[in-house]
Amino acid sequence: MTHLSRRTVLRSTACTAGLALAGCLAEGIDQPGDEQPPENAGELGTPAEAVTITANSRPYPEFDPQIVHVVPGGTVEWLVETGRHDVTGYHQGSHGPHRTPDGVEPWGSDRLTGVGSEHEHTFDTEGVYDYVDTQQVCTSHEVAGNVGRIVVGWPDPADEPAMADPQPELPLQVVNAIELFNEETRPVLEEA
Repeated sequence: MTHLSRRTVLRSTACTAGLALAGCLAEGIDQPGDEQPPENAGELGTPAEAVTITANSRPYPEFDPQIVHVVPGGTVEWLVETGRHDVTGYHQGSHGPHRTPDGVEPWGSDRLTGVGSEHEHTFDTEGVYDYVDTQQVCTSHEVAGNVGRIVVGWPDPADEPAMADPQPELPLQVVNAIELFNEETRPVLEEA
């Protein structure tokens, strides 16, 4: 039977408590690669690496949020919650008028039918991309104003086709939405 002195017991207890405390404190220290994105990541002014936009039909066709901000190489996912939708970039090569960065290929999804349907697109080129839902159910989703904007990086708004005034051939609801997008987007990009 081993006899432990009071000093040995106290030393062992102090060491154990010290190690336990060090372990607890280490949990609160950020380790490399542990950085969490800010709560508002993906909102205009706080680019994210990935964001999700929902598509709904009730009470009217809409993307939520309508404007998102990603880093170059960031991925945007569209997820259907209700109805049928698609996502089509305003591009002279697919669905005009042109409201995407110059030199970028046309992009878009197939028809997204039913809850849980999704489409992802990675945006490698810095710029401002306006897009539309071209589906026609009871009415054209474009005529109803179902449009959105992706801001990639920190482009100069003066160089972006999407930052120009909306083209007159666009439906009135789209013109109104784009004017609001520009009012929100321009000051954020100019301050950067």
